[in-house]
Amino acid sequence: MKKILISILFLIPFIIFSQEKSSHNYYWNIYDANETIVAAKNCYVREMPSIQSNLLDSLQLGKKIKVLRTTENDLKIKGLNVSWVAIEYENNIGKLVQGFLWKGFLAVGFSKSADYTYLTAIDKIETVKDADGFEKNSVSISVKILDSENAVVGQKTITKNLDGSYFFQNKTIGSLGLTNLENIYRISFSGEACGIPTLYYYFGWNGKSFVMLPEKQEVGDAGVYYYSENFVFPKETGGKPDLIVKQIEEGEYDQDSEKDNTYLLKISKWTETYKWNGENAVFISKSKPVKSSKRE
Repeated sequence: MKKILISILFLIPFIIFSQEKSSHNYYWNIYDANETIVAAKNCYVREMPSIQSNLLDSLQLGKKIKVLRTTENDLKIKGLNVSWVAIEYENNIGKLVQGFLWKGFLAVGFSKSADYTYLTAIDKIETVKDADGFEKNSVSISVKILDSENAVVGQKTITKNLDGSYFFQNKTIGSLGLTNLENIYRISFSGEACGIPTLYYYFGWNGKSFVMLPEKQEVGDAGVYYYSENFVFPKETGGKPDLIVKQIEEGEYDQDSEKDNTYLLKISKWTETYKWNGENAVFISKSKPVKSSKRE
């Protein structure tokens, strides 16, 4: 099985407003009575779930809110088509108030440390066609870090094809032994169906800006094939100073090798090594694949 490649498509900015059926709600892991934060500046709260409704208030980046429920009303902005949500929050005089906010203004996820808030936002989506004429979603993803006053002190935006990988998770995982980093913010997008990859993106925070670290993925189809990547950072078991090692394993079942209800699994393993220089991770080497096989 050939290594699965994730194509990177570049987003062309555009804005479209419409009220139509939702198509991107799956990126938000927001359920009833769930607390989250605002991921954009100056977001308008409405009396009803519509841009024609009366304006009640405006909320700023980092504001904590509670999602009460998702509505059936949808709005499309910059290619991102999601629902309005009923929210509750504390206003500037300490009173709990309710209203409606477009879901696209909310973080898809966030993580708090002692000094900072790390958050992820979906900014834009464009449907484009690849070289074979198939439509793909080009998704603009921003990660931001806010200080204790909710001021943006760091931001990085990436554009990725996430087709089928809809379910979001995020986590801060420490520096893992990489010098000059205070923390690493890891985000991932995964799918439920076979053959849909889980994609991991790593952002190192050095106290001034985000540094992109190598990314990884895993994908498989039960009884057919699998492909997995795993990092070993300096602080982890088997790790080495200033090195990030990506361990890669690929397996494919030989469908013509059935014997006693088992199949021959052909396995290939190799590594990619990155040198951490205190500022960037630089690819330095790739090992030769080690091949083996076993029956399962």
